[in-house]
Amino acid sequence: MGLKLWQRIIINMIFPIAISMALIYVELRNVNSIYQRFNIIEIVDDINLLLLELRRYEKNFLLLIEEKENLRLFHDTIEAVRTKTKSIENEIVLRTNTGYYFNLMKNVDMYEDTFGALVVTIEQKHQLMEDIRPLGVEIENKASDNSMALILRKYEKDYLLDRKRNALDKVYDVSNSLTESEPAISQVVGIYLKTFNEIVDNDAVQNDTLQRMRTCAREIEKYTTGFSSKERAHINTVMINGERAFLYAALFIIFSTVAIGYMVSQNMIRVMRQMEHAFDKISEDTFSHVITTNAPDEIKSFIGAYNRIISKLNFNLKDRTKKITAAEQALIQKQSEIMSKNTVLQAMSKEILAMVKEKPLNIAETQIKLLVLDAIKTVSDLYRNVSISSNIAQLPNKLPIDAALIRLALHNVIVNALRFTPYAGKVIVTGTVDDQNAAIFVSDTGPGIPDDIAGKIFDTFFTTHEEAAGLGLTIAKAAIERHSGTITVNKTRPGVGTTMKILLPLYPKVQ
Repeated sequence: MGLKLWQRIIINMIFPIAISMALIYVELRNVNSIYQRFNIIEIVDDINLLLLELRRYEKNFLLLIEEKENLRLFHDTIEAVRTKTKSIENEIVLRTNTGYYFNLMKNVDMYEDTFGALVVTIEQKHQLMEDIRPLGVEIENKASDNSMALILRKYEKDYLLDRKRNALDKVYDVSNSLTESEPAISQVVGIYLKTFNEIVDNDAVQNDTLQRMRTCAREIEKYTTGFSSKERAHINTVMINGERAFLYAALFIIFSTVAIGYMVSQNMIRVMRQMEHAFDKISEDTFSHVITTNAPDEIKSFIGAYNRIISKLNFNLKDRTKKITAAEQALIQKQSEIMSKNTVLQAMSKEILAMVKEKPLNIAETQIKLLVLDAIKTVSDLYRNVSISSNIAQLPNKLPIDAALIRLALHNVIVNALRFTPYAGKVIVTGTVDDQNAAIFVSDTGPGIPDDIAGKIFDTFFTTHEEAAGLGLTIAKAAIERHSGTITVNKTRPGVGTTMKILLPLYPKVQ
């Protein structure tokens, strides 16, 4: 059983389309993976924002700005970091390794522990500063040289408030000078120096703790940023692979379509060439050649119809040949009869032309308007498929003419216009007058007169219409010129129509 053309095309296209769809489906499945990775990136970005918040609370606490509130916020935020990091534990381990995740969490814990140690050192420093103030006051009160004690307190504040390194040495120098100059207060000065040294040591511990905190923070940021970069790189890779997959699928479909179209077209061309060969046989009057080919059903039905026609033509060829021969003989006989009638018609037309040229004119004042309307009425009954109208109000009431000849001339000109006007076309007869002539215009909506024959239309026996003798316009011209008038082609345009202009003198010189 043969397949239809559309069935063959669909069967051939199923394989490349299925492969392309499978390729696209595989890549589309990665869209869900991309969505999950975007969620992970958002969580990592949230962790980085929380790290920034932690650094802010750390600095606020160091600057003693609402230290208790910042301490609470710090612990809440570090717990949020820990919670969000644990929420993507599986993804981090899957994308990197277990050590990566544990190192990240270790740094988070170390960051929190180091911050706790920093809080302890700050609280110790606050206590030491509270302890050193009364000792300084006692030195001021007990020292005999009060100015030396004030200098000591000044260098103390320079160090505690501004961290001036030279103030540290000055505190030691002034303390030693007070001990040497005033042994009575040496014990108090010794306690003062011990407390001051503890503050200095506390600063060193605090600086070391801050350094470790910052190292932990940078490590956390390094791990989160690195993981985020891995996720973004993976998304970029998936997007690039997806674009390539769609491109490859599109190219595969295009090339497959072209290849299948080529194969189908080659098969069709082969069938067409067989049919061309069969038609060549027909042109050689050979009606015995039939076509046998493996083609789609649509073509097979056409070939079957061709073979049936060929068989029928071959069967009836002799009979048809006899009929054609008989028809040719009848046509020749008919042509002879037409030529005989045409000879008679030409002879009659010649007699009419001779009569028009030689007949004595019977000039009389004639109502030209009625003459025009009578000519229009006569021909309108013969050509009912064309509209004939007139606008002759401006013509004179009477004109000295031979009424019979002018009626014949008008009749021939109007009939000529009607013959070349197509179905539902229009012919318009208009009339005007000036000081010397009455002008009659006959316009049609026919094909116009070609330039190469415009000068021949008044020649004897010239015609382009199969039913005309070629004397109508010749007779009209002869009749009008006998009244000293003229008939000319006023205007003609291909596809638009033609206007014939007739001029009749108001006072003719009869010829």
